[in-house]
Amino acid sequence: MSNRKIKFHYRNITAIFLGVLLGWGLYSFLPKESYSDLKFYIKTISNIYIRSLKFMIVPIVFISIAHTLVHLSKDSDVGKKFGKVIAYFIVSVTLAAGIALVMASIFDFQNIIDVTKISTENIAQGYANRIDALSDASLGKVIYGFTQNIPTSIFNAFSENNIIGTLIIALLIGSSVRRMKKKKEEEMNLIIRGLDAAKLVINSMTMTIIKLTPYGVLALMTMAIAEKGPSLFSDLAKFIMVAYLTMGVIILMHLLVQFLNGVNPVKHYNNLLPALITGFSTQSSGATLPVTINSLEKRNGVDAETANITASLGTTMGMNACGAMWPVFMIVLSVGVTNALGGEMNLYSPTVLITMFISVVISSFGIAGLPGTASFAAITAMTIMGISAEVMGIVLTFVLSVDSLIDMGRTATNIFGVSSAATFVSKRDGEMNMETFNAHNQ
Repeated sequence: MSNRKIKFHYRNITAIFLGVLLGWGLYSFLPKESYSDLKFYIKTISNIYIRSLKFMIVPIVFISIAHTLVHLSKDSDVGKKFGKVIAYFIVSVTLAAGIALVMASIFDFQNIIDVTKISTENIAQGYANRIDALSDASLGKVIYGFTQNIPTSIFNAFSENNIIGTLIIALLIGSSVRRMKKKKEEEMNLIIRGLDAAKLVINSMTMTIIKLTPYGVLALMTMAIAEKGPSLFSDLAKFIMVAYLTMGVIILMHLLVQFLNGVNPVKHYNNLLPALITGFSTQSSGATLPVTINSLEKRNGVDAETANITASLGTTMGMNACGAMWPVFMIVLSVGVTNALGGEMNLYSPTVLITMFISVVISSFGIAGLPGTASFAAITAMTIMGISAEVMGIVLTFVLSVDSLIDMGRTATNIFGVSSAATFVSKRDGEMNMETFNAHNQ
């Protein structure tokens, strides 16, 4: 495909369709026991791809942020940029939560679960453990959990793939080199040249791995369909449909923001397709980070400083789908179950609404950018709301079978929201390269 100059995102889209067809064929025509060896090899390919992406997360964040800081102009203010990014995250999460609430209300999510058909004994043990672990959650607990990302050791931050910790270390080193350059210019220039060389090497490594994306996507989609078959699409069809419809509205919200910001929304979307497709297939914004940064800088024209800071922060906070839509859906379902079991909870009372939005914003910070972690954000928000563990278990049991399918869309939506934040801030600061932005849309 690459030799025929087919555009990268078209190769990825083709890989998705081929993966669906191949997976469906394996599921339909071969019994599971007969393709165990083939399944092993397909899974090996997908594991190599995901591990390769994860391997690049820490070096990309560290080198990119440090390199960006040492080359900043004297007038640059990183603190203000952080503030703008965080503000965009909070506003977008709040708006996404509002959209999710409206959609859940329109499609009557409070009455979607028939509690007479669900036994609390069937609650998945893994989710039950998560509920027990978060049963005493509070604002203080959430803040405490977030501060645990502050590293106690440089090596621990690197070895544990602690993105926030790595970001803090890079900020400290980069700003220190920049400050010391006035007094020790010769010594600091050695470090700067080293970072320049490291950035070139990291970029080359990243591009090598990104070129493997179509093969990784093919393997991931094949495995997803081969293991669940038609049930992946048919179970809880209404819930799946509303979830994807809601994510579509959230994406439209960001496109409208770009339009009002003077950015062509169609071109903006097309430029981000490689990151969106990779996120959709890997279900991990953390694993997709190299592709996200590359798409922002090389395709969307976002300046390196904003792209690296925003994309890195966006793997743990500001997620519109995992941190806003999903917790709201779970809360609405929980209110319905609570009332069905004899409780009295008015979803639309001012107190409940205010508490819900505050809990959603709080729970949207400190999420791990890995598959399935939206449930942690949802459980945290539901616990702050005072939802009982029994009700949480019923709700999570209901959505468990389709969580993986919805997580594909959630991850892509998260990445689009974070990328839109970077584009918005870069454009407002006058640092966006419009030639690069338009170059991929000729």
